[in-house]
Amino acid sequence: MKKINFQAMLKQGFLIIPKALVQQQIEDLHMQEGELEALLKILMKVNYSDTLYNDRQNKDCLCKRGESLFSYRDWSHIFHWSVGKAFRFIHELATLGIIEIIPHPNNSSLHIRVTEYDKWVGVPDSDKQKKKTVNEKFHLFWNEFHSITQLPKENIAKAQREWKKLSDKEQQLAIDRIEEYYFHQTNINFLLHAASYLSNKAFLNEY
Repeated sequence: MKKINFQAMLKQGFLIIPKALVQQQIEDLHMQEGELEALLKILMKVNYSDTLYNDRQNKDCLCKRGESLFSYRDWSHIFHWSVGKAFRFIHELATLGIIEIIPHPNNSSLHIRVTEYDKWVGVPDSDKQKKKTVNEKFHLFWNEFHSITQLPKENIAKAQREWKKLSDKEQQLAIDRIEEYYFHQTNINFLLHAASYLSNKAFLNEY
């Protein structure tokens, strides 16, 4: 066997395959040999990001993440099957809801979309990092707000919902102006709680 560089492979991302699907391949007598491999090839070959293609009529066609514009003949070459077998397999996947076939009225291209593609490959690292950054910034606000106001930490879920509605600039202002907001209140009994501070955009108050 050829030596495998696992560390290099891990950098190229993952396919997330349900154990039940593998078990079905092992036990189901009606599932033909090679069908699981063909499904894996589809997951590997569809677009990882949105791509603009030029079709035979010189019209731009957007092929989104998780989609493909390969023909049945292209897939037959990828699977190493006949065109007929590739056709039947793709339509079987569509019947099962694993993929969708997207119609093009004036185009003979086969346009498929893998249903819930992100669940097969995981969320892109950039999206994960963005969500992590947003979450960290909210908790910075949350802790800073209650450290300054000394109010009880209540209704965090509502505060998070309001936080997500703000632009990046507003989120930064919400953090930067907590102290200014607090020291301009004449009666601490009327201090807004974190969620209301965000929903009312009290950080935009002019004093």
